[in-house]
Amino acid sequence: MRLRQYTLQNLSIPLLLILSVWAYAFYATITHEIDEETDESLMNHKMLIIKAALADSSLLKDHVDILTQYYINEIPKAEADLALNEFFDSTRVIPLEMTSVPVRGLRTCFRTSDDKYYQLTITTSILEKEDMVNATIIGLAILYFSLVFCILLVIHLVFRKSLHPLYVLFDWLKKYRLGKTNVPLRNETKIEEFRILNEAIEDVVDRSARLYNTQKQFIENASHELQTPLAICMNKLELMSENPDCTEQQLTEFADLHQALTGIVKMNKSLLLLSRIGNRQFPETSRIHLNALVTAMLDDFGEMYEHKHITVTFKASGQLFVTMNDSLASTLITNLVKNAYIHNKQNGSIRIVTTTRTLTIANSSDTPRLSPSTLFDRYERQSKHKESTGLGLAIVKSIAALYEIKVEYNYEDQLHEFKLTFK
Repeated sequence: MRLRQYTLQNLSIPLLLILSVWAYAFYATITHEIDEETDESLMNHKMLIIKAALADSSLLKDHVDILTQYYINEIPKAEADLALNEFFDSTRVIPLEMTSVPVRGLRTCFRTSDDKYYQLTITTSILEKEDMVNATIIGLAILYFSLVFCILLVIHLVFRKSLHPLYVLFDWLKKYRLGKTNVPLRNETKIEEFRILNEAIEDVVDRSARLYNTQKQFIENASHELQTPLAICMNKLELMSENPDCTEQQLTEFADLHQALTGIVKMNKSLLLLSRIGNRQFPETSRIHLNALVTAMLDDFGEMYEHKHITVTFKASGQLFVTMNDSLASTLITNLVKNAYIHNKQNGSIRIVTTTRTLTIANSSDTPRLSPSTLFDRYERQSKHKESTGLGLAIVKSIAALYEIKVEYNYEDQLHEFKLTFK
């Protein structure tokens, strides 16, 4: 949801509530004013009727006309309350039309000169409140919804124009790629906050680009500077081991040193690869047939680990094609397949299944269920195997995160199962 849509949504509800309260207050004020005017008219009628009745006793009788009618009834002194002025709402039936109309009434008492007490009831026709309510509601609904629509439309247009520089900045950031030639930011605006934001973003992007280039250069330098002395050390160890004067104990120590250096070389390559993946230094992509890649890996590792007598089952339930960097795809499959061989047991089994969207690799092992929370952490070793650097699954997780591949681990039927689900 965009900012202007979110703002309009949050403004529409308060606006409707405020206008609804205002509409109710408007209606209540109108009805109150109508009642006050009617009551004042009834009080005037009362004064006139009582004054006329006191002057002429022949007028002490009921009176009925189209708009106003009054009734005079003699009552006992005990029931008379000369201070009574009771207003009420009622209805009156019109005989000719056989319909009822609303009336407003006043009930009061007075005393004549001959010490008799009478009750005076005056009623007068008023506007039909129900019709007035319906008409008022319809009018207010049209007025207020039109008003709300106009207000929100104006706010939308103002927001759209005001936030245009922000969306220009967003589009530029989406298209920006580290390590590539990017179009300069052109986002002229009169709004001070957006100018500050543009300058801050450009500064951050420039620093990120410099840092990216520095890291890239460091990785390239480290790759060359470390591998060369390590290769020299390994060659010298091999030459020293070929010396006929070497004792058996020295040869054993040379072998241990060579193995340690081999592990360092592998770890160095793995760390450099993780760093390059994190810096997104693999922009080239192509369409890769993973079924064929898995078959090739199985042939290579099958010969390498033939001494383990591992039974491999490969079931292609669908042809799996993915778009990713060729080198990273090879690394991803290599690490998973090699992991299944290295951590397998003698005379164990490997089961591989592919569909059009998933790749599942399961292997037997003497190791019990692993911890999914730490399984993909760096230097998390599944076993004490000498060939394991503890970085294989971390590389798998990094490549999966780069291409939004879902990685799942499950342990079932004494098989460690890794499942990749591609977009």
